[in-house]
Amino acid sequence: MKRVILGSSSAGRKAILTQMLGHSFEVIAPSIDEKAIRDNDPSQLTLKLSRAKVDAVLSKVEGEAIIICSDQVIVCNGQIREKPLTKVQCEEYLLSYSKYPAEAVDAVVVVNTKTGKRAEGVARAKQYFKEIPQHKISEFIEQGDIMFCAGGFAIERMQEYLGEREGEESTVIGLPKTLTFKLLAEVEY
Repeated sequence: MKRVILGSSSAGRKAILTQMLGHSFEVIAPSIDEKAIRDNDPSQLTLKLSRAKVDAVLSKVEGEAIIICSDQVIVCNGQIREKPLTKVQCEEYLLSYSKYPAEAVDAVVVVNTKTGKRAEGVARAKQYFKEIPQHKISEFIEQGDIMFCAGGFAIERMQEYLGEREGEESTVIGLPKTLTFKLLAEVEY
């Protein structure tokens, strides 16, 4: 079994990778200044961030490994949304989703340190929401974890407010399964 490293501290990504691999993997949180990396194109922004995360993890890894890094932004009504900066901003995000869908844009970069092969790609999924009552918005925000999620939401705990979805649930959560499997094959996992 090859050594696999997830370059992320995201609980959602950890859960998805566990489902995908069916075995354990290491986690190394990449330490990068995400705000220093900018692009107006959501696909390019997430690719640039994922590449920077891979490079940060690579600097900490010795020996052979498969490294997987991902980044996500949400596009809503033409606006790129990252993690909310304040509770007020998070509330604004959550209120807007009943009017406009949240499109998850996820980049994934996979590296095989033995061969040096690197593969990358972008996946998208659109999540529609029902109206979320104000008291539930306040509850979600007070629980705190959505403040660390792109777009200020975590669908895993919001099932009753979800509408239709175009694309994979795993993409909305933060690690697109189909794309990740494809990239793992490209780097000879």
